[in-house]
Amino acid sequence: MTSKAAAGKPTKMLTWEEFYEKTDNAEKMVDRVWYCVACTEADTAAQKVFWEHWYWKEGDAGKDLAKRTCLNHTKTISVDGKVVDYPNWPVKFGSEKFKMYPAIDLKCTVIAPIGMSIKPIQFPANNSRTEFRVDYLEAFGKKMYFIFTLDPLISEENKKKCFESLEQENGVRREWFHEIQWQTDYKVGSAGEPDINPK
Repeated sequence: MTSKAAAGKPTKMLTWEEFYEKTDNAEKMVDRVWYCVACTEADTAAQKVFWEHWYWKEGDAGKDLAKRTCLNHTKTISVDGKVVDYPNWPVKFGSEKFKMYPAIDLKCTVIAPIGMSIKPIQFPANNSRTEFRVDYLEAFGKKMYFIFTLDPLISEENKKKCFESLEQENGVRREWFHEIQWQTDYKVGSAGEPDINPK
């Protein structure tokens, strides 16, 4: 895998007010499948599929946002065919928080004891399939970024525009990222994800 420069801190992030306005109080994040197209973690370059299905926990729809739990079901497939289907990770939102709880499968039960604070950098307007959702977190002594889209086959032209915007507006550089090896003939739903994104 190609060595990349270590990621630095963003120069600008969305305020919580901006984040919840853009996401319509998280409604535009949930009941979507988010396709990871790039990440600052080197091992993502070995993936050809990386999607996350976000949905509200049964019975939580309609509750106040702080009392709701979102579940994130993630699946990855490496270029050599290794499939990893992760346990659901709980996600909690609040007026000034966005936390994800990595799930640990103990075989007899699944636990999610530690929350990771996510900082939103960018979010697509009006369910755009040609813009990035960019998340930032600091964990294990590293600065990490994940870039998601609603379309796994976002064009190189649109990627270029988004990366340029990310550097100009947020100080986040393309050279920090490893890209997922999405196949050009990938069909939505072919890796088990629901075809639910706004068209």
